[in-house]
Amino acid sequence: MRAVVSALTFTAASVAAAVLYGMACGGLSVTGGWLSLATGAASGLAAWLCTQKTGSSKPSPWDIAMLVVFGLASLRAFLWLIHPAGDEWRVLSPNNLGDLSLHLNLIRYLASGVAFWPQSSILAGVPLTYPLGADIFNSLLTLTGVPVERGLIWTGLAGAALTGWALWRWGGAFGLAALLFNGGLAGWMIFAGAGLRDFQAELAWKNLFLSMFITQRGLLFALPAGLVMMSCWRRVCEGKTPDIPHGVQLLLYAAMPLFNVHAFLFLSLLLACLFALAPARRAYFFGLVAAALVPATCAVLLVTGVFASNSGLRFLPGWMQADAGWKFWVINFGVALPLLILLPFRTFRDGVARAFVLAGLVTFVVCFLFAFAVWEWDNTKLLLWSWLACVPWIWSALIRPCPVPIRAALCVTLFFSGAISLLAGLDGRHGYKLASRSELAKTAALLREVSPTDRIAVRPDYNHPVFLLGRPVLCGYEGHLWSHGLDYRPQWERLKAVLALPSDWRQQAKGLNANWLYLEGPMPILMPLHQEKSEPHDSIFP
Repeated sequence: MRAVVSALTFTAASVAAAVLYGMACGGLSVTGGWLSLATGAASGLAAWLCTQKTGSSKPSPWDIAMLVVFGLASLRAFLWLIHPAGDEWRVLSPNNLGDLSLHLNLIRYLASGVAFWPQSSILAGVPLTYPLGADIFNSLLTLTGVPVERGLIWTGLAGAALTGWALWRWGGAFGLAALLFNGGLAGWMIFAGAGLRDFQAELAWKNLFLSMFITQRGLLFALPAGLVMMSCWRRVCEGKTPDIPHGVQLLLYAAMPLFNVHAFLFLSLLLACLFALAPARRAYFFGLVAAALVPATCAVLLVTGVFASNSGLRFLPGWMQADAGWKFWVINFGVALPLLILLPFRTFRDGVARAFVLAGLVTFVVCFLFAFAVWEWDNTKLLLWSWLACVPWIWSALIRPCPVPIRAALCVTLFFSGAISLLAGLDGRHGYKLASRSELAKTAALLREVSPTDRIAVRPDYNHPVFLLGRPVLCGYEGHLWSHGLDYRPQWERLKAVLALPSDWRQQAKGLNANWLYLEGPMPILMPLHQEKSEPHDSIFP
């Protein structure tokens, strides 16, 4: 417990210190990187010394088996997260082609010394509206000499180790299975001769380990931090001594928006439920929220650009059901929804369970009625927390009391489809090409004398070499722009018109909100758009 709390404190404090340093000094630097990590290390040591040793239950054989499975899946996912193959950089998961390219851009962009809070690196003229915590931490590693790709692998493995322990402590073997194997009924198609593939990937309720844990870098901190706080609050409701110091809880909760806004929203709802349904500990939870109010609000304002982008909030009854009707719920969730519907009736008399189950079920219902982002699938980022909040009691109140044959049948029905998805998703024997290493090297040489803060107009692809090298672009990949709720269409249309190279393209290019225009070809050209800001160099025109 002490090691986990110390590691999470180190991460949160390092990122918070980096944000403050970047704002005070106009951006991060090598000195700022070392100072931020040193601040985090000192905070982690203090957390270690202040955290009391608590006895933990001995893992059962099922616990050990699931921890081994989680460890093997994590090793496969993160050791091959990004890897060289000849002249290529490849990723294991196709889900990560767009996501990892954005993280590569942000890490290098933040480490380049841009002023804090940064302007968006994917669209000119708007603030960066994204929870940057995980990318800031990786940028600190980059500034201290760790190669970006290696840093991504290291933090992935460390976050997986913390998450595996936190999941086991929260929900035991069943909790680990709930993240690894969630799914509905789609996986049973394997018996129809369809071969091994991720059948759940085509549905709304995808395998959470593949679709979120590997791709959403902020979850590497948010999941273990959120789960250890939930475990601590469960102890508090049971009348036991908190096993995480109050100051550490304050830091983890207040810093959460920097890493994952959805986690912060769910934890805030859970605290409200605990305040309402655990009157004996009401002062404890009120004090935590009151102390975190100002720093957490500041963090939310930063990552939303003071709510600069379109939130996408709208009434959407049935979520992604469309015309599928009741079949949508059966195929996507299988027996999980009937169990969740039954759960409040079986936990009504359990004072500790009521608040957690209520928070989980309220989140489920609200997510099925409203969309909280432009892309409605992003509701899954909240559904993840509501699912994990309920799983300890799905096991203890509903499944464990059943006779062994029924218990086994329920577990198989719950997790078989997700297990098929996990096996297929981690197969990816040859990976997927992200970028050409030689092209990246050539582009880096072309950009050598260009200021890292100069904005460049490029073809808006997720894996454009200029973008992967951390340079801010006029318009990035449309999937990123659209899903982030940004008003990109005017600049997007102007850029497409210029890249089509009409007869007057040089004149049109001067109206772009960028310093340079990157024209592709056998010998790419980098053309300055504002001579007064960027004089041409011989090396820019190969």
